[in-house]
Amino acid sequence: MPSSQVLRHSCVVIFIVTTLKLSSLMSFDDLVNISQKQSPVITRLHDCFEQAAAYAAAIRDNAQDDRDPIPAELVSSFAADMERIIQLLTQAATL
Repeated sequence: MPSSQVLRHSCVVIFIVTTLKLSSLMSFDDLVNISQKQSPVITRLHDCFEQAAAYAAAIRDNAQDDRDPIPAELVSSFAADMERIIQLLTQAATL
């Protein structure tokens, strides 16, 4: 996979990670009621969010160090990707 795709896929969930932590999204009772089938997938998604936040922090640090901002279009593209993820999760939550 080209590095630009890795970057895009890695950072697609930055907004979700920084604003919607898994623990704040769900009550304890909801966490207990996650099916065995969903549990590993949800855990993996959460791990991806944590990794994406680390990538985003590195991108921020690089931009600050070099005084070279990333293109606004890239941020907009990530925002659209994150909105798609939110839509998919919302659909899963509102069956």
